[in-house]
Amino acid sequence: MSKRYIIAHDTGTGGDKAVLTDLRGRILHSYYLPYGLRYPKPQWVEQDPEELWQAVALTTRKVIEEAGVSPADILGVGISAQMFNLLPVDVEVRPVMPMISWLDVRSVKQADRIAEMDGGQGIRRLFKYTGNIPTAKDIIPKILWLKEECPDLWERTAWLLDCKEYIIYRLTGKVATDWHGASVYFLFDPYRKEWSRPACDLLGIPLEKLPPAYPCTSVIGEVTPEAEQATGLLAGTPVVICAGDVAVAQSGSGANHDGEAHLCVGTATWIGLSSSTFLNDPEKPFWALSHIDPQKWIIAGEMETGGGSLMWFRDNFCQAEAEEAARQGISTYELLSRMAEEVEPGADRLLFAPWLSGERAPVLDHYALGAFIGLSLSHTKAHMARAVMEGVGFHLRWICEALENLGLRVGAMHAIGGGSTSPTWTQIISDITGRQLKVLAHPQEAGAVGAALTVAVGLGVYPNMEAVDELIEIARIVEPRDQYQGKYDALYREYRAVYEALKPINRRLHDIA
Repeated sequence: MSKRYIIAHDTGTGGDKAVLTDLRGRILHSYYLPYGLRYPKPQWVEQDPEELWQAVALTTRKVIEEAGVSPADILGVGISAQMFNLLPVDVEVRPVMPMISWLDVRSVKQADRIAEMDGGQGIRRLFKYTGNIPTAKDIIPKILWLKEECPDLWERTAWLLDCKEYIIYRLTGKVATDWHGASVYFLFDPYRKEWSRPACDLLGIPLEKLPPAYPCTSVIGEVTPEAEQATGLLAGTPVVICAGDVAVAQSGSGANHDGEAHLCVGTATWIGLSSSTFLNDPEKPFWALSHIDPQKWIIAGEMETGGGSLMWFRDNFCQAEAEEAARQGISTYELLSRMAEEVEPGADRLLFAPWLSGERAPVLDHYALGAFIGLSLSHTKAHMARAVMEGVGFHLRWICEALENLGLRVGAMHAIGGGSTSPTWTQIISDITGRQLKVLAHPQEAGAVGAALTVAVGLGVYPNMEAVDELIEIARIVEPRDQYQGKYDALYREYRAVYEALKPINRRLHDIA
């Protein structure tokens, strides 16, 4: 094959990473450009779609120029991106408003109303049609908010897009989504692989406003002349529609085979399993999403602020540590890991509830709030740092147990994301969950690598996604340590009790003006 390279993107919440890979998914060069979130009102979180597109265009151009490769040698392009956002666009695919972020919870009223439809029968029907149930952070309540609160914008809306779909349009001129991306709308029939007319009718959402959906490995179009000018790619370069961040993380971590699991410790943190059987819990639902492999699904349990909890702790309480880390030439996260390592497992009975932005799995609770429990005069900032890491570990154990209650088996997990670069944190998670972690050699690039390998499968380099698992390099294996099991078992029971104790309090706090 004369064309030797693939361009792939991971268009995340905080920035876009472009990578140039070879046909085995090995990263040859990368370029990252950050961008911001906007908070125009309490509970509102938005992003500028034009800023996201400009970031994709610039990082593409930079990675090609800095790697010194010819655009003519690029086999194809793939985009992965953050999901669960809403971007309404008009008939000319121009945004009618900023993109409503997955972090946005302006639609709590709509989410509560969905849960209460027909005395709870409506939500059961929605689960029957799609296998999923929405929270306020999901796309369905955001669509209903737009329809009810902004009728003028609703009338102008021709298409209801997510982040990746807009980038795909700017690259190819095509309005489309992939099966994985469609499944996160929770309006997609998981068996027929098409939009669910009964679900849309139940909610009053016009099916014609939803983009056409295609298999993830489909070549959806080619780079347009306009996109060539913006990105430096050659017009006519194939674009594979690819998939969102959960799916490419599953594939880029080397967990495509049936029953294989991956753990992503990012801002949002989740455990996902490849499954040839569609499963979900109607009472405490997980994400049940289409896999890049059309014969599989991803059953995933996500906590909203796993890595986000440590980021919050760093940003709000660790200015002195940030200055010290800068003097040492290390990241603040590395310094926090060193501090946590000096504290005995269990953090001297200090617990942290990492529910800083509501919670999704294994409970759907957009009223959940975070807390430190058990603080005393003997506790230091190092204890708090370890408690944050352990709190995330306890929640991941809860997700593992709930997935197994569903009938799945969670064994060793392929670990990716920024949090998996910390030996301290991965050991904590392994100790608390009792699972072996296989940490990737390039854990922060797994999403982009998964996107690149999806392009490779889509363009015929490999026959299917299972064939790419052997390409993924594992750097280290973390084993759980038996000597801490008893202490962590006891603290885990109290962690579970904390949620039940705080649940009614958090609900009442929400109603205080």
